[in-house]
Amino acid sequence: MAFYLGIDSSTQSMKGLVIDPAAGSVVSSASVHFKTDLPQYKCPDGVLAHIDPLVKHADPLMWLAALDLLLARLQATGVDMGQIAAIGGAGQQHGSVYLNGRFAQALSGLNPSLPLAEQLKGALARPTSPIWMDSSTSAECRELDAQFGARLQADTGSPAIERFTGPQIRKYAKTEPERYAQTERIHLVSSFLCSVLIGKDAPIDAGDGAGMNLLNLRTLAWDAEIAAFTAPGLAAKLPRVGTGVAGGLHAYFAKYGLKPGLPVAVWTGDNPASLVGTGAWDAGVAVVSRSEERRVGKECRSRW
Repeated sequence: MAFYLGIDSSTQSMKGLVIDPAAGSVVSSASVHFKTDLPQYKCPDGVLAHIDPLVKHADPLMWLAALDLLLARLQATGVDMGQIAAIGGAGQQHGSVYLNGRFAQALSGLNPSLPLAEQLKGALARPTSPIWMDSSTSAECRELDAQFGARLQADTGSPAIERFTGPQIRKYAKTEPERYAQTERIHLVSSFLCSVLIGKDAPIDAGDGAGMNLLNLRTLAWDAEIAAFTAPGLAAKLPRVGTGVAGGLHAYFAKYGLKPGLPVAVWTGDNPASLVGTGAWDAGVAVVSRSEERRVGKECRSRW
C-alpha cells in the first residue's frame, strides 16, 4: 500500500495532503497558517509591510519554517510517513527567490538537527521575495513591451505584466545591482521548495515558467534574447526547464519518518495545479477563474 504526499505553498498558508489512491481516500492532512503559526516573520497575510503600497514581498525563510512545521504536524497525526512513495507540490505562481553561491553547498549539506530556515539564511542573495501581488514594475513592463512589442506575447504567452518574474528581475537588477551580481540562482517558489526537498537545484516546470515573460512557449526553453535584455547574464542564473521526477528526497527529511531517496516530482505553480485539479487536462476543456478575471481586469485598467 503506497501513499502520496502533495504540498501546496500558497500566499497565506502551506498545506499538506496524504492520499491513498488505491482506496480513493485522504489519509491525513495538516496546514500551517503564516499569521497564527509563524508570526515572527511578520507576514500576517503572506506579505511584509512596506511604505510603498505597490511593493508586495514575503520572507522566503517563512516558507522554509512552514515546510518543517508542516511535515512535523503531518507526522504528529499518526500517519505512517514511511508509506509515502512520492511527493509532489505547487507554489504560489510568480513569486521568486534569489540565491547566492552558497546555495548549492547549503542544500547538499542539510543537517537534520538544525531547522531549514537557519541553514539556508546565508544562501539568500536577496532577503525578501516579490510575490504575485506586487505591481511596482510598471516602468520595466513598458521597457519590455517597447523592446519586443507583439513578440513578447506571441512567444511567452503574455504581454509584460507587473507581477511576472521577468519584469521583477529587471527591476531588481536596475535598483540593486550589487545584490543582483551576487545572485547565482533565481528560483520560483515552486522550484525553490522542490530544490530544498531534493537537496539540489530543481527544474522549473514549464507551466509555472510560463508566468515569467521569459519562457518561449514555442521551444519550452528560456528565450535568450528576452533574458539578455531583461538583466545581464540572466540566462545563466535560471534553472533548467523540466518535468517528471526532480530527484530523490534528501536525508534531512528522514526525521519526519520519510524515506530518503523517494521520488520528488517537479513542482508546478498554483494556477497550473488548479487547472489539472479541475480535470482540464484534456483537449477541448476550458476553465474560467473569476479571481483571475478580476485581477486581469484591474491590470488592464491600470495599464491603459
